Amino acid sequence: MHALAEKNKYVGFLFMKISPEYFALGRDGIHEVSEAHARDMAKFSKQLTHVVCAGVTGKYDQVTMVEADSLEEIHNAATEFRMGAKARYIEIVDVVVGMKAPPRAVALRSQQEAAQRAAAEAG
Repeated sequence: MHALAEKNKYVGFLFMKISPEYFALGRDGIHEVSEAHARDMAKFSKQLTHVVCAGVTGKYDQVTMVEADSLEEIHNAATEFRMGAKARYIEIVDVVVGMKAPPRAVALRSQQEAAQRAAAEAG
């Protein structure tokens, strides 16, 4: 792996379906389950960036994006979710994982620095 890629983060998208039973809990029940879920997942808060997006079609009700330093961290968080407080109500139906490329300016600067080093070594 090249030096720039070693700094890249991994990104996982967890596509979820929410069961009708979840909404049948009502506001108080959802709040109670959500508190337990937050406690379960708190151990990952320093490792993961977590973004929840609501779905607007029938295919997915929620898409959760997690960003981490390793694939193992994403796997561990997804596994904990599957065993946690919301597992009875929310199913992870699909997962996509990829590597996040650095911002363009960082990549361009890195390429320019590598070219300068190569020119210096050749000269």
